[in-house]
Amino acid sequence: MLNDIHLLERHSLLSSADQREIQARVSHYLCPHRFTVLRDAPIHTRLNGVFFGDSALLDLRYGAPVEISIGDIADQYLFRITLQGHCEVAHGRRSAAMQAGCLSVSSPFARSRIVTDGECRNLILRVDRDALETQLQRLLGRSLRQPVIFEVSVDRQGAGVVSLYHTLDYICRLYGSGVEGPHIAVGLSDYLMQLLLTQLPHNYCADLLRDPRAPLPHHVRKARDYIEEHLDQSISLSTLSELCGVSIRTLQNGFRQFLQQPPLDYIRDRRLALIHEALKQARDNDSVTSILLRHGINSLGHFSSLYRQRYGCLPSDTLRRRMH
Repeated sequence: MLNDIHLLERHSLLSSADQREIQARVSHYLCPHRFTVLRDAPIHTRLNGVFFGDSALLDLRYGAPVEISIGDIADQYLFRITLQGHCEVAHGRRSAAMQAGCLSVSSPFARSRIVTDGECRNLILRVDRDALETQLQRLLGRSLRQPVIFEVSVDRQGAGVVSLYHTLDYICRLYGSGVEGPHIAVGLSDYLMQLLLTQLPHNYCADLLRDPRAPLPHHVRKARDYIEEHLDQSISLSTLSELCGVSIRTLQNGFRQFLQQPPLDYIRDRRLALIHEALKQARDNDSVTSILLRHGINSLGHFSSLYRQRYGCLPSDTLRRRMH
């Protein structure tokens, strides 16, 4: 398990003792950060890695004891396996001491602080946040109420962690032998995201345990289908209850029990997800205003506030990233 990490050395991204170059290159390939060398120790940093689909696998050794500060990584998840040495990881209000073989996770919407010894070497799986949350929505069959937050420290003896380590070893062998291609890359990335979501602890685990094939009551299914077909229009509870032939309270109770949220929250989250995808797939002449109006949103300021709470950025930020 994790015996073939050395094959990533065939994909060198950085070998340097220049601190400015180290910070710039590691920030580019991994995530924006700052680091300070502790005890004025000499440093020589090595970074190897491969990129596939919406994921990257990076082997990082700073070569000195360092303190690393990572801001709010709103666009990605970092799954960090300590291969040798040790480090202390603090993420938000949670922290963990990591030794060889341990797995820690940094999720969006919290700052991280990592202190390593001079021998520390980490294998880091970087996964795009949008792609991972899209995978989860497919597994659940609905939109998400909040971001996915993984546990900071994960039991390395768990079956899910063992499967993850074997998969990462396989990826190292695959890329070490020179086997590459877009179809392989996307397939590996999608499989990894499903493995992470179904095997590691996070705040949607209980939802995934519910049988997604369980049939919905007729009135809940009818209301949900109507919502999906009319997301660009104003939808009221009275319209839905009249359509389904039940009281508003019965409709609300049905959504809470079978879709885990009230009807109006479901409508809001589905619109957010739909417009988020539209912003990511925007045409060159599209603007935020034109996209929102096309989806029936007239209160731009209020929607922008909801969007920021859900995705950690403004609609204009998502559109700007797509344009670049």
